[in-house]
Amino acid sequence: QEPALLWSNQHYNQHGLRPGAYQPILNAALSHFDADAILEASRERELTVEERETLDGCKLLRDMLHDLDASLDNMKSFGAYEDYLVNAAVPLIHGSFEELDEESAGMLQLFFRVHGMAVRMVVARWTRDLLLAGWKIGDSLQEEEEEDVARKEKDVDQERVMAKVWKDLGFGDFAGGYEIEEDVTLQEFALKHLLKEDAVRSLVVGCSRPEHVLEAM
Repeated sequence: QEPALLWSNQHYNQHGLRPGAYQPILNAALSHFDADAILEASRERELTVEERETLDGCKLLRDMLHDLDASLDNMKSFGAYEDYLVNAAVPLIHGSFEELDEESAGMLQLFFRVHGMAVRMVVARWTRDLLLAGWKIGDSLQEEEEEDVARKEKDVDQERVMAKVWKDLGFGDFAGGYEIEEDVTLQEFALKHLLKEDAVRSLVVGCSRPEHVLEAM
């Protein structure tokens, strides 16, 4: 039976921020490139040039896997992640090995597949938190007068930080966030938000050709 596909918010609520297979596959990839056999041989004899190059390549790949795992929670854009893969990860792999055996290539493909899924989930969660943050902060500033002053000052500081983040992202002056229920996907929120705009009369989901627009008019 095929496993049910979940939106990122549903997966987060049921299983957490990582795909279930992420940690086992990361551990398997690190184990695959540990080069234990070559390290054992180095204790008994001088390594060949090819073995030393393989050992160095394995170390570089393990460092890359560790770095990708450590930086996962700081991912803010899947586009930036793809740029990293194209401009850093792929050149590193090609520069470390003249040729990868089928098992090693398959292990890397499996890791990047599940890591890409994890990045999508982290970016979606960060986007949701960012959209919510301004709303929570703005709401907290309107609470009853008896609220602790220190708490209000802290919220004002947070609001300034969030405003700077939004401005850096190109949203101009951000005056508050949005209320998004946890069971609402970001896609649903985006569509509903667009339909609230006076200039938007209808939406064409999945539009990819000019005739789609004409058909919807």
